[in-house]
Amino acid sequence: MGMNASILIVDDEKEMGEFFRYLLESKGHKVVVTVSGAEARKAFSKEKFHLAIVDLKLPDTDGLTLLREFKAAQPECEVVIMTGYSTVKSAVEAIQIGAFDYLEKPFEDISELEEVIERALVRATAKKEVFSEKREQVLRAIGLISGKSEKFQRLLMIAEKLAQKNVTILLRGETGTGKELLARFIHLMSPRSHQPFLAVNCCALPENLMESELFGYQKGAFTGAVTNRKGIFELAHRGTLFLDEIGDASLSVQAKLLRVLETGEIMRLGGEEPIRVDVRVIAATNANLEELVEQKRFREDLFYRLDVVTLTLPPLRERKEDIPLLAEYFLSRHYPPERLPKIRPEVLQALEDYDWPGNIRELANVIAQVAAICDGPAVLKEHLPPKIFGDQGRRPLLNESFVEGDDQRAYPLVSSQEEWFADLLERIRLFVETVDLEKGFNLPQFLENFKQAKFYAARLLIERALKLAKGRYPKAAEILKASPRNLRYLHREKAT
Repeated sequence: MGMNASILIVDDEKEMGEFFRYLLESKGHKVVVTVSGAEARKAFSKEKFHLAIVDLKLPDTDGLTLLREFKAAQPECEVVIMTGYSTVKSAVEAIQIGAFDYLEKPFEDISELEEVIERALVRATAKKEVFSEKREQVLRAIGLISGKSEKFQRLLMIAEKLAQKNVTILLRGETGTGKELLARFIHLMSPRSHQPFLAVNCCALPENLMESELFGYQKGAFTGAVTNRKGIFELAHRGTLFLDEIGDASLSVQAKLLRVLETGEIMRLGGEEPIRVDVRVIAATNANLEELVEQKRFREDLFYRLDVVTLTLPPLRERKEDIPLLAEYFLSRHYPPERLPKIRPEVLQALEDYDWPGNIRELANVIAQVAAICDGPAVLKEHLPPKIFGDQGRRPLLNESFVEGDDQRAYPLVSSQEEWFADLLERIRLFVETVDLEKGFNLPQFLENFKQAKFYAARLLIERALKLAKGRYPKAAEILKASPRNLRYLHREKAT
């Protein structure tokens, strides 16, 4: 056997375990010996195995139960069942469940045993390579950059394991940390990967529209319902449904979500018969659901239904070692490979020094702004927005007074929003007057840039307000004299 593999032995006969340890370690393999189902499960949860050799009869469980669990948790691991009480029925059942082979004890021919193990390891290695390649392809396809952060790598490893289990998952984390991307990763690494992945933002629609979107409606259920319409739960049948901002769902919607999670059935608006749906639910929030439960704004029974498994995404300030890789990735989305500028070390340092209250989404937006003005071979500090440096490095607008500090660039003193807007209009007028129209001018792109600038300005204000409001949208909305729903929309618009 020309490979070093990790092999798990599960047999309550200690002599048999030591026999396998001697046989396999002498060939360079790592061997973990366990004598019960409980020990085996603990070992299996801690590391990845190429092969598990499992006795059919154990003191606290049976080998077929472990076989099912192992194949669900690590599909790429091969499992060989062995027993001293062989029957044709148990052998057939083991193979049908997914066992690689079925061996009878005692082993009369050691070379035959070695051949079975070698064939199992060859297949396991091939499957691991395919699985690893799929993992990297999925990460690249959805833009989920794993980077160097140990905390984030551990999170991905747990998410990858959970992908194989049909459990409800609650994703927690600050806004912009990539909760939807992680949900997509879990879906694409799961057995449901060839079925639909649908995402719903629970704060994006009014309550009456949210119910019809989620559960559908029957013809005549309300004015305008001229045909039957499937809801998102039905459309996501056999797939995955991602419920973002679950903490903003109304109590009425929460009650119906609880019914689906408990019964696997939905009822269309105006419908009389329940409809069975097979949907894996992944919910996400940046709110404190425990507080919302205490405030009677979130159902306690739904909270416990959602909180089966919780994954918390770290904020970008806790994985700063990943900022260079993330910045380069986002920059590559705006340039063809032959024109991709290099990010100067001092720029990377400035990005790492910034606190990133808007997390990965904010970094993506900053890099998009950089790409809009950088047309040279390198990204310079001058290309970064002023907020990265605080007040330093801001360029004065036209007709503004300014002060100069030692070793600091001038920065403007704007007395009012009206004055700022007047200066902006003047700056636009002067720009337009200098355009050489004889060479042509891309007006649609010009207007699109203004659209992007509008949302960019809104996001900057919202991020400052959220920082002041300690991440609470209602308080930030009060500061900005806007509705929380509108703030969430503007914060996500054009975001990646």
